[in-house]
Amino acid sequence: MAHFNFSKHILNRLDATKFHASKSQRQLINRFNRFLEGTYVPSDANDTDSNKDKSKSRKRTENTFDLIEAIHEAEGRIDLKHKFKITIELSSFTQEKYQLYCKYQTIIHNDTELSEESFRRFLVNSPLKHEPQVTPNTPGYGSFHQCYYLDDKLIAVAVLDILPKCASSVYFFYDPDFSYLQLGKYSALREISMTLDLHIAGLKDLHWYYMGYYIHNCQKMSYKGQYKPSDLLDPETYEWHPFENCTRLLNQYKYVSFANPPSDVQSANHETSGQCAENIDLSSPGMLDPNKVTDDAIKDMLVYIGGAVKRFNSVPYLNQFGEKSLLKEYYAAVGPELAKKMVLIMY
Repeated sequence: MAHFNFSKHILNRLDATKFHASKSQRQLINRFNRFLEGTYVPSDANDTDSNKDKSKSRKRTENTFDLIEAIHEAEGRIDLKHKFKITIELSSFTQEKYQLYCKYQTIIHNDTELSEESFRRFLVNSPLKHEPQVTPNTPGYGSFHQCYYLDDKLIAVAVLDILPKCASSVYFFYDPDFSYLQLGKYSALREISMTLDLHIAGLKDLHWYYMGYYIHNCQKMSYKGQYKPSDLLDPETYEWHPFENCTRLLNQYKYVSFANPPSDVQSANHETSGQCAENIDLSSPGMLDPNKVTDDAIKDMLVYIGGAVKRFNSVPYLNQFGEKSLLKEYYAAVGPELAKKMVLIMY
């Protein structure tokens, strides 16, 4: 295997029992509940404050806010303008889910290379074997789809792994028509609440919520730093460190071990050591032109990520964060024959 050090992909986790909702997060949940109530009707997709004073929802201050209570406040009620329901089921394929996924990928990520096979491979098939529940009011362990229904229409799906000590966010897709509800941020709050629900139900070891990968200086990922207190995983020691401490280091270095931050001299050597794809000498004799490497050439390149070997085109979020250009540089450096045999280990 070839080690492909994606130092900017860093695992992110949060202890749900210690989570403290910020003012903006409390407002987001209350706004979502007001939408269901009918007192919040945004005039456009960017409106997040209209009808602010018309809410019938109970006002909450920082001292009175209860995440679980607020998250579940509007579920299953028949006295509201909109009917809202959440279900959790074993990961499975349905046309309804697939069509929603295609709509999301096409509009939000401009992804046109979609197929039922890649959807199944990415978000349905799982190496985790389902273990039925032994604790009441819990779904058991395995891979699940948490489905959001608004007025009996599927509007979002959270793909989750539930394990003995953590709930892990794998992917989330939603109907872009409801972007004004900020469903991506809302889903993280709901999954933190779900982790707390499972912990309270009797799964005492389960209190960690894994938010997937954090990518420093990626605008789409910046919201993950707003869920506190959280930790990032050291890429070398595999120990967890407080998020705030890590981001201070990431502001200084492209690659850094949080446990053993380099000196300025070591950092300079580290950044030129060739560990990152951006440091490849594109003028090396015999090297292909990366700009002439096609998407089709790299789509079947093997990558090791998240504990499994996968084909690059089966992991859409890698392409969403610009990794396609890096794979093309490696393809150009090693050539087509070796590229077919390599497994790139992504951190």
